[in-house]
Amino acid sequence: ETAAAAATAASDAAATAAETATETATAAVEGAADAATAVADTATETASTAVDAVTDTATAAVDTATDTAAAAVETATDTAAAVAVADTATETATAATDAVTGAVTETTTEAATETATAEAATDAASGGMADLLSVDGFNLDKVSEMIEGSEMGAFQKTALKTALDKAKDNPEVLETVLAKIKEAMGL
Repeated sequence: ETAAAAATAASDAAATAAETATETATAAVEGAADAATAVADTATETASTAVDAVTDTATAAVDTATDTAAAAVETATDTAAAVAVADTATETATAATDAVTGAVTETTTEAATETATAEAATDAASGGMADLLSVDGFNLDKVSEMIEGSEMGAFQKTALKTALDKAKDNPEVLETVLAKIKEAMGL
C-alpha cells in the first residue's frame, strides 16, 4: 500500500511537471512568434521607407540633370564658338580613336603571333617528351635530363632516376617507370 501510494504520488507529480513544462514551452513559442512578427513588420517598414527615399532622391537627380542638360544645349546652340569647339573635339576624338585602334590591332596581332609561337614550341616540346617517355623512343640520358630539369622535389627526382636506371634493360618494367615519370611531370 505504501509503494502504491508512493507510485501514485510520483505519477501525479510527473503529470503536474509535464503540464507545467508544456505550458511554459507553449508560452515561449508564442512569445518568440510574436517577437519574430514584430521584427518582420519593422524590417518591412524600414525597407519601404528606404525605397521611398531612394526613389525621391533619384527623381530629384534626374530632374536636375535634365534641367542642366537643357541649359547646356541652349547655351551651345546660341554660341557659334561652342559649335566650332564641338567640331574640333569630334575630330580630335576620331583621330585618337583611330590611333588607339591601330595600336590595339598591332598589339593584338603581335600578342597572337607570340602566343602561336609559344604554343607551337610547347607542342613540339610535349611531342618530344612524349616520344622520349615511350619504350620505343626511350633515351636514358635525355629522360634523366628531363627529370633533373623538372620542378619535382630532389627525393622524387632521385627515386625516379634510380628506378629508370634499373628498368632500362627490361621493357615491361621500363614502361611502368616511364608512366610514373609522365604522371609526376603532369604529362
